Amino acid sequence: MNDQASTFQEFRFEHSPMFLEILQHCRCSLLVSTYQAGKLAVIGAHQGKLEVSLHHFDQAMGVALHHRGLAVASKSQIWFLQSVPAMASQIQPAGKYDACYLARQSHLTGEIHLHEIAWGKQHLWMVNTLFSTLATIHEDYSYVPRWRPKFISELAAEDRCHLNGVAMIDGEPRFVTAMGETNSAAGWRAEKSNGGVVIDIHTDRVVARGLAMPHSPRYFENQLWVLDSGRGSLSRVSSSSDKAEEIVQLPGYTRGLAFSGQFAFVGLSKIRESAVFSGLPIQEAFPDLNCGIGIVDLVSGKNVAAFQFKTGVDEIFDVQVLPQSLLPAIVGPQDDAEKSTHQWLVPPPEFVPQLDQKISRSVFTLPESDRSLPVEFAQQDPAALLRRGLELHIKGELKEAVKSFQAAIAIRADFADAYINLGNVYQDLNDTKLAVDCYHQALRIDPNSVNALRNLGYVLKEQGETSEGEQHLHRAQKLEFNPTIEFVLATSLPPVYASRQHMHHCREKLEHNLETLTKTGFKLDVTRQAASTNFYSAYQGLNDRHLQKQIAQLLVAPQPQLKKQEPSQGRRRIGLISRYFRNHTIGRLNLGTVQNLPRDLFEVFVISVGTHHDQLAQEFSAAADQFVSLPTRLEKIREAVVALDLDVLLFTDVGMDTLTYSLSMSRLAPVQCVTWGHPVTTGSPVMDYFISSDTAEGFDSEQHYSEQLKKFRVLNVFYHRPSEPAARDHAYFKLDPTRNVYLCFQSLFKFHPDFDEILVGILKKDPQGDLVLMEGRYPAWTQALQDRLRPQLGTDLARVKFLPPQSHADFLSLHRLADVSLDPLHFGGGNTTYEALSIGLPVVTLPSEFLRCRLTYAMYQQMGINDLVVNSPKEFVELAVRLGTNKTYRQQMSEKILDHASLLFSDTRAIEDYTAFFSTVNNG
Repeated sequence: MNDQASTFQEFRFEHSPMFLEILQHCRCSLLVSTYQAGKLAVIGAHQGKLEVSLHHFDQAMGVALHHRGLAVASKSQIWFLQSVPAMASQIQPAGKYDACYLARQSHLTGEIHLHEIAWGKQHLWMVNTLFSTLATIHEDYSYVPRWRPKFISELAAEDRCHLNGVAMIDGEPRFVTAMGETNSAAGWRAEKSNGGVVIDIHTDRVVARGLAMPHSPRYFENQLWVLDSGRGSLSRVSSSSDKAEEIVQLPGYTRGLAFSGQFAFVGLSKIRESAVFSGLPIQEAFPDLNCGIGIVDLVSGKNVAAFQFKTGVDEIFDVQVLPQSLLPAIVGPQDDAEKSTHQWLVPPPEFVPQLDQKISRSVFTLPESDRSLPVEFAQQDPAALLRRGLELHIKGELKEAVKSFQAAIAIRADFADAYINLGNVYQDLNDTKLAVDCYHQALRIDPNSVNALRNLGYVLKEQGETSEGEQHLHRAQKLEFNPTIEFVLATSLPPVYASRQHMHHCREKLEHNLETLTKTGFKLDVTRQAASTNFYSAYQGLNDRHLQKQIAQLLVAPQPQLKKQEPSQGRRRIGLISRYFRNHTIGRLNLGTVQNLPRDLFEVFVISVGTHHDQLAQEFSAAADQFVSLPTRLEKIREAVVALDLDVLLFTDVGMDTLTYSLSMSRLAPVQCVTWGHPVTTGSPVMDYFISSDTAEGFDSEQHYSEQLKKFRVLNVFYHRPSEPAARDHAYFKLDPTRNVYLCFQSLFKFHPDFDEILVGILKKDPQGDLVLMEGRYPAWTQALQDRLRPQLGTDLARVKFLPPQSHADFLSLHRLADVSLDPLHFGGGNTTYEALSIGLPVVTLPSEFLRCRLTYAMYQQMGINDLVVNSPKEFVELAVRLGTNKTYRQQMSEKILDHASLLFSDTRAIEDYTAFFSTVNNG
């Protein structure tokens, strides 16, 4: 147990050992508001010990996180604390804190009973409980009312329904909690034990009823969560009913909820002895209630760790997870008396003239892009901040890198390089809109910025705006020739084609460009700079062996000196390398192999390019004899892999990632092989084997590979059968339950123009059918496919439903709702088919000549099923529609798949064949 005192009153706490371990594992700290004690508590870790500090805010309530800082709601005002990372090192003891938040200003709201607050795209939203309304702040007003429940007839300072919590989705408020559907002063109190509701503010629909004083609605992992406070429960709201499903009950009045990874952090409070809180169900379940934090493992649904205030704090309101910070420092607004040091943020004298020229912006101004936000930082040189941002980017600390680049821009508004690098980080954060904004801003500052032109060209080209992207790249080449850009331009292909003719034109252009580069003696050195992959050509349905070999001949790669001359005596050293040993298709396809290779024969090295922290990454780390996480620098990766002194190096995928593609051109082990994570030959002269299977390869398939083809008896995958998906109804995915669902939830670059005939045929043959697809990674992809289908479908295009990418759990649930899955032509499913078959969903497939459209066929061969394999597009349409419209036949096929599933999942023959191959293969 730890003791710690504050000036105002003593407080003591205790915690379970797992509580500290989980904070360290998630690399986060907690901000906990406790209005009864008037404190904001910081709970973090330092040097293996839990650290807790309390900071005074009068009746501290809601806490809102923003990348620029914090907002804390108090009795009659909202305080704004600015993130000042550089100041953390100035606070004693040195090295203790990894973040700092400095109180800068406040907004006076008056006593409106503020509860939760949350940052949106353009506003700070607040729950104004006294007036039963969602509101925003404005410098000229106490608050601006924005929404109130439909049963609240007017704005009145009467706390009519005790509106208290708000859940945000995509920067907008979406759900709220209230303690009753009442329209009279404090009317909710009469039904506090079961009158609580969750309301969808977009539709004014109550999505959950019967709650006891609910709080803290949160939208996490595509699910709506809520605390049924009076029952002490963490609950999940189903879209199919107006009830909340209890996940776990905890020993306290639950209020305050935040998430990190698989964990939920739930605030627990004792109950005051008053009429308001009397008679609640939690008092019957737990005679003695705790005040603190419970951690719930969402996988098991159990309370796995606890923190408890023993004295000084009895009630908690809000809990927020502060990611990427183990122990932040809070400075102000009121320091505790025993603190002997103070902190000030002051611009250096040389920057004062620049500040006078700027328009002062307040915290209330929230433009759509962060690029124009002035951020005050400690007294640092912009160039130093730029260097710091670059270092953080390399380390993978992306959010901290953003802050550093923004700080440089705040000090020097015309810093084009800072904008460029900020855009690069936004790319890694998958926010291409902000990345494009940053590159455009850099070009406004410097129209001839080669790096801005290059990066903007890359992004636009990837988004499907190929022509505009190439224009920027060509302009950059005229300003400063770069062989890497020349290579990108030569191998550029669009992700979605306008027509079959467009595809063939692009293929001819690619072949012509490669011939030109070859004739001119072009070479690209990939010692330090990665080469772009020829990714999209694989989706054209043609033999890429010649292309891949031709491209490989254009690349110059270092060939390190290997130490090993003969195979290891004793256990052979086997390495698997990828950038995707995480929650990804490649991770799911290869985890079983790592776990099951016999350790009496092999020492297994998992080589992860880049650092990953999700559950699957942790399972790889646990399964490997040695797990090696490498930085994303080619020269460092090569050195590290060679130093492992491997006998065999298996690339689980080559062609999806520039780093591993460039690495595949170097000899890093005596024997190098590749398998079908990306099912196309590499063309590399130092790749010895391509591992496939007899069931997946067709006649004369050796002609498809530059490597020696090694065929196992079955697919070389030990695939763990996925767990049963959660039950979801059609409404959850905004689908009509009366319609037949033809599902093809694949990336849109798999939609070959030849596939259109099948898609159109299904919709024409089944008027009651809908085609359900996944939105493109970028809107332009979706638009391109819609434009291609529109002339053939006309008004039936409305029956093509595009859904956003789903979490893995919802992906499986969506397949459970489908009537039939469609395997795309020329490049079919792999992992997707495994998951569909695991729940008995029939997948119709038309195998082609090449491996990339024979994986579903191979799975059926492994299972001894041929009913769902067709020989022509016409047969494809007929079989798909039969499955979609004939429930009895569909059920028969589903049962047959499930009866034979044991032959597909966890097949030890794949491990046996790997064992035989790895045991006998010698230097290639």
